[in-house]
Amino acid sequence: MSGRRFVALIALTLLAGCDTSQSPGTQAPTTASGVTEYHILIRNACSVAVKLRLGDPKSGREVIVLENMRDSFSGKNETVWLLDGDEAIASYVPIQGSQKLRVTADCTGLVRE
Repeated sequence: MSGRRFVALIALTLLAGCDTSQSPGTQAPTTASGVTEYHILIRNACSVAVKLRLGDPKSGREVIVLENMRDSFSGKNETVWLLDGDEAIASYVPIQGSQKLRVTADCTGLVRE
């Protein structure tokens, strides 16, 4: 294989692996299938109350965290979704056990602390 073909093939391979068709906050996360139980202490750094959904982003259990407040919840095998209205804008896959989570100040993300 000539040098140019090899370089072109490598470039094409690298570009094919860079799918940016979805924003990072809306991609389907891996499931928490190995998690038998989790406990989350969440801090809302956003200046408005936020709505979270546990499990399915459309029909899961709902948790509302007031502006600049802390709350906690527990669950099993559930993804945590941050909602804007009814649209999921960010997600977090819990790990086994206790963990701390923060809603970002711009109200668009979930960050593990």
